[in-house]
Amino acid sequence: MGRKQVWDQGEVLASAMGLFRRRGYLGASLRDLEEATGMHPGSLYRAFQSKEGLFSAALDAYNEQVVEGRVRVHLRDTQDPVAGIRSFFTSAFDANPGPEPDPGCLLTNTAVESYAVPQATEGVRRGLETIESGFADALTRARAQRLLPADLDVEMSAVQLLTLYQGLLVLVRSGTAPAKLHAITDGALASIGAGRSKTFQQADKSRMRNDDE
Repeated sequence: MGRKQVWDQGEVLASAMGLFRRRGYLGASLRDLEEATGMHPGSLYRAFQSKEGLFSAALDAYNEQVVEGRVRVHLRDTQDPVAGIRSFFTSAFDANPGPEPDPGCLLTNTAVESYAVPQATEGVRRGLETIESGFADALTRARAQRLLPADLDVEMSAVQLLTLYQGLLVLVRSGTAPAKLHAITDGALASIGAGRSKTFQQADKSRMRNDDE
């Protein structure tokens, strides 16, 4: 009989995700991974075959747990799809109140250094397609609710929002001031013809109050 597995795969992948987010694929050594996951080298190899295998598994888990979860909450299940697009952007930087710099999005970070781990390219593509599809869904519903222009090109607008969002995540990782990130978000909404609805006016007032405090 084989030895019973004494480690939890979900916990191991969560620990690996956190490390890869902070240091990237190239910056995370095997020793770092051993310390982060609490697994010995032999156990890591038997479970994932290599560092690349663990990275690919962690990226798949990130897509499933983080990317798909955020798309569902902000873009697919929200009652106001335009407000959902705004919150999808702003939650990427308003949700990090701690003193430590934001570790960034594992999907975006991986896209930047994909040359170092080409086997992760498919995972990056799937994640980006998930976000683009979420934008398209929100835009389609917003157009049907007359929150956006009737002639809006949903397919092209979804690609543009994806591009702006990925750029914003890079700026988040570099420590860009929230005020500038909010301005980028406003520009993204303006690019799809979003009006100054009550939802956005309330968001602006709330942000102004926070800036004054």
